[in-house]
Amino acid sequence: MRLPEAIAIRATLGVIAVLAGTSLRAQVCGEPHYRWTQKVDTSGVAVPPEPTSVSAMLATWAPPLLGSRDDCAPRADRELRTYSLLAWVRRVDKYKDDDDWHLELTDRADSPVDSCIVAEIPHPRYSPRYALARSALDSLIVAHRVGKGGMLRRPVRARVTGLAFFDGQHRRGGRRSERIDGGHGRCNASVQALWEIHPVYRIGSP
Repeated sequence: MRLPEAIAIRATLGVIAVLAGTSLRAQVCGEPHYRWTQKVDTSGVAVPPEPTSVSAMLATWAPPLLGSRDDCAPRADRELRTYSLLAWVRRVDKYKDDDDWHLELTDRADSPVDSCIVAEIPHPRYSPRYALARSALDSLIVAHRVGKGGMLRRPVRARVTGLAFFDGQHRRGGRRSERIDGGHGRCNASVQALWEIHPVYRIGSP
């Protein structure tokens, strides 16, 4: 076999191997949404929660090396820990395309609305725990007017408990980038604002 032919064959085999590997990864990583297994994870329910706050999450939680292509990245480090925080609920969007309830939380009732973090309650089909959390939230906001897009006319204080989660889907430019796409509700102040409480296990009164 002549050298040019051998090189061509090796190149072709290399392309086939890459395509096969990509196909295999696609089969293994069959998540319906970004990091979906992690978003509905109930493994932290029995873990004693650690206290935190919206301001602590925004100021001191370092972003992990996760980006928009890490659809099936497992939980690691801080994401394995359960947290509880007192915060003001500013928005409750019950009509997301993944059926999660999307909450936006701030430290104070009069904090700028964009100085928020997101908390999400999955659909009850993934656990009765989420039905209880949704019911508890409804009980807290039932007497409050909810405007367009789920905006609460008057914020409601609540205790929110669940796993930490970094929503790298909204990071742009790679795993170390400081840029985000602006699509994380109103919580787009920084890369740290991509930290969430997700899934939420419990909602309670202050």
